Amino acid sequence: MKTTKLIVIFIMTLFITNCSNKKAEKQNNSDEKITEVVESTPEEVSLFNRLGGEKGISMIVDDIVQAHLDNPTINEVFLPLKENPEHFEAFKRHVKEFLSAGTGGGATYTGKDLPAAHKGLNTTEAQFLAAVDDILGVLSKHNIDEETKKDMLYILYSMKGAVIGL
Repeated sequence: MKTTKLIVIFIMTLFITNCSNKKAEKQNNSDEKITEVVESTPEEVSLFNRLGGEKGISMIVDDIVQAHLDNPTINEVFLPLKENPEHFEAFKRHVKEFLSAGTGGGATYTGKDLPAAHKGLNTTEAQFLAAVDDILGVLSKHNIDEETKKDMLYILYSMKGAVIGL
């Protein structure tokens, strides 16, 4: 009887040891998977790409210009541009280059610097805010995500001093 008890205890010990080793093995595999997930970092997508690349930026700028033309708070600045179609197209091309270059695209900006481009316009705070509202509205129209809109808002406000009152 004592031998039988010893054999049963021995078998139970083997069984328990074997089960706990498999459990530890499974846990190690799970830990490795978690480590892999934690160690992988998401690839950052440039603002240029989040805006739709060259094609997206082109459509966005066209819609922003139209929104400015339709906005009674700032259209007085933009309506005269339409009187000279060549100048108007050059203006839109420069804005597209500026936005592309400033957001990580490959364009080279060939226009004037910001203060020179706005000199003599005497842009007011209200006009600046109206322009920002137009831009955010167009971004929403193009289904641009909130994080990208926040990034654009940050950029716009960083340029405020180079635009107002010149």
